[in-house]
Amino acid sequence: MLLALAFLPASAQESAASDEVLGTVGTFEVRVSDLGESLETLEEAEREALRKEPSALSQYVRALLVQRLVVQEAMAAEWDKSAVVAERMRVLREGVVANTWLESVGEPPADYPTESDVKVAYEANRDTFLEPKAWLLAQIFVSVAPAASNITSDPEAKVKRLTEALKKDPASFAKLAAAESEEPTSAAKQGEIGWLPEPRIHPDIRAVLPGLKLGAISEPVRMDDGWHFIRVLDIREARVPTLEQIRAPLAERLRAEKARLGTEAYLAELLRKHPIAINEIVLSKLLPEAAP
Repeated sequence: MLLALAFLPASAQESAASDEVLGTVGTFEVRVSDLGESLETLEEAEREALRKEPSALSQYVRALLVQRLVVQEAMAAEWDKSAVVAERMRVLREGVVANTWLESVGEPPADYPTESDVKVAYEANRDTFLEPKAWLLAQIFVSVAPAASNITSDPEAKVKRLTEALKKDPASFAKLAAAESEEPTSAAKQGEIGWLPEPRIHPDIRAVLPGLKLGAISEPVRMDDGWHFIRVLDIREARVPTLEQIRAPLAERLRAEKARLGTEAYLAELLRKHPIAINEIVLSKLLPEAAP
């Protein structure tokens, strides 16, 4: 449950605290606590991918519901008592036991890293923390292909109309983005795309940014998918985050590295005491013969 609360944005944490239902199928339901328990089984990289993509998280909850439905069918057929399941569970159990044991032996002390450890790592790696210049951008997007519900529309005529409207009243950008932009995610936020570091900005968009002052609106930028009117909402120059800004992720990185080194040292010592011997002759017989 705590992981689920940390996973969710602040605006959703209050409702999550009441363990609300996220989805249902038949008589089954998935609650916030169920999602938290499932997320615990994922690698951090997988959780981070879900954080960045709301639609992926929705699909994940859907998959949990489908799994419960399938389990119900399997249990009704007593499939859980089959030899196939018993063997698969044995293999999985061994993997879980081994992996969680290695995690435990490699776990750093609770007080690691100390404040001194973090400061030393920060000073030694300042250059690697450099964040590139970034822009907070908004857009109005006009697609090359008109919407299916409006096949008679003329995209170029729409671009011309928007160009004239924005030149006449630049302050109308947000209103026009919400009403006219054909990219729904940003349109729902009055055109705002969010902060984008320079390397992640499309070259065609990046090329017009140096000529735009704060609050300025670009001419329509023609790309393969359509036209993009770009507005600069804010600019952040390249910078090295302060220690305070990077303390938490740096401490987590140091713990992960110490855990990795601890696990490797444990395995090295274990294998020193118990050397592995493989019968390569027998093993080679199991390999498929190379095609002539």
